[in-house]
Amino acid sequence: MSNEPSRAYITTKILQRRYGRLLKWKKPVIHDIRGPYHPDVFDGFAFDLALSIKVCKETLQDMTDAEFFDRFDLRGEVSNPANTMAERLTLSELRAVFRQEPVWFAGGFGVEGREADVQHWARMQRWSLNEAAALSIGFEPCGDLLEGTDGMPVQSDVLAFYFKRRALIEDNFDWGNVADSCRNSVPDVVRWFDQVKLDVPEQLLAAADKYHALEIGKKLRLGRASTADDKHVDPRERSTMLKLIITMAVRGYGYDPKAERSTIPSEIESDMNLLGIGITLETVRKHLKSGSALLCDEVLEDIGTSGRIKKD
Repeated sequence: MSNEPSRAYITTKILQRRYGRLLKWKKPVIHDIRGPYHPDVFDGFAFDLALSIKVCKETLQDMTDAEFFDRFDLRGEVSNPANTMAERLTLSELRAVFRQEPVWFAGGFGVEGREADVQHWARMQRWSLNEAAALSIGFEPCGDLLEGTDGMPVQSDVLAFYFKRRALIEDNFDWGNVADSCRNSVPDVVRWFDQVKLDVPEQLLAAADKYHALEIGKKLRLGRASTADDKHVDPRERSTMLKLIITMAVRGYGYDPKAERSTIPSEIESDMNLLGIGITLETVRKHLKSGSALLCDEVLEDIGTSGRIKKD
């Protein structure tokens, strides 16, 4: 019993040393803003990482006190030279898992927590090419998007969308060259966004109009705002909306996100039609799929065991 606290402490140190930042890794929440959208792109890595950590913990727990304290010191380092090779093999296997981690934008650019601070950027006088490209899509500029991402998995259509958007902006302004790059006027860039009707965040146009008196605000209110779809909803508001939808679908209709086939989307479509709310079955399925992506694995495993809430 006296060894339990120190053993638990050392186990924590071992896990921290072996997994580093990935010990606290969480699957990103991706919103459908603009460009390709693959909300399930992180599922495989999330499963493999969780399984790896689980196996690692169980392996350490199965060791006797004598084996455990003979192998590891108080820092979680291997203290017995006889076990050095085995630890190296373990770390090599873990690196193979780590290399599967997708880059943050692998499934699309609407990643929760990566939203552009449009109020900050709209106050600036000039943007670089990378900044203009990022802001036009809706994510916080981070310099060279590909820096430090060599070998990290990403959906090819996501990269293609980014490079096409960046090339379009690059072609319409003088950005200098790699050795001597320059920045362009925010009012000029934003007016061009509006002029060519580029799909950019409405919040960015409104903020730039506010701080630079671009006189596009009235047109925004009367024109583009009337045709905006759910892609232009604030990501946080959309996340809340999807949470409401999936909660009502699961608890009210008995919807199971894991089921390959389900009649629930058709039931929801039928009920909405009875209420005079026209919506397509495809749209219902789309929002249920997006809402399901917000549920954690533990909740998904439990769904189906609870009773369905009766409707009047």
